[in-house]
Amino acid sequence: MPKAVFYYFKMKGLGEPCRLLLAYGGVDFEDIRFERHGQEWQDFKPKTPFGQVPVLEMDGKTYAQSYSIARFLGRKFGLGGDNIQEEFEIDQIVDLIDDLRKRAASVDYEPEPDLKEKRHAIYAKTVYPDLLQRINDIIVKNNGYVALGKLTWGDFVLAGLIDYLKKMLRMPDLEKQYPAFKQVVDKVFAFPKVKAYADAAPEALF
Repeated sequence: MPKAVFYYFKMKGLGEPCRLLLAYGGVDFEDIRFERHGQEWQDFKPKTPFGQVPVLEMDGKTYAQSYSIARFLGRKFGLGGDNIQEEFEIDQIVDLIDDLRKRAASVDYEPEPDLKEKRHAIYAKTVYPDLLQRINDIIVKNNGYVALGKLTWGDFVLAGLIDYLKKMLRMPDLEKQYPAFKQVVDKVFAFPKVKAYADAAPEALF
């Protein structure tokens, strides 16, 4: 029986950083993926701590919230900071990456088509380039990592979100425009256990 069960939707999204971290840590986990509007999810939803996924069950405990799970796993597998200052440096770049994600998602989920296109055109010229360049520069400063000049759980957040970001930003060539992003992704997927997970995982575009 797997020692852990991870619940999320049939997509990468906010669940993929946690899946990558579980793979990195060598955790034998059952990867349960719900249809977003399916009955299985509706039946499971009341059993979750906050009515949402991702949820991780491991060692008799239940964990919720994507970045909280990622932070927990990062510390568990030696990918956190060595002190409170270093922990902060990881947290702040993860928050910056999530700022980018949330702004892009707010546009992508806009239900009114004309407004959606108008907002995307504005954000693509103003908001996105600024945030992307800031993140790219931080990675360059940290020698190809998102923080501390070494591998941390923050790298797994970016690597796990990269396809989701490409979709939300409408930037399939994101890593060509901002090559430092690719350095992080390549480092994470170079780990044999992470690559093995990715190669065997169900197909999901983002």
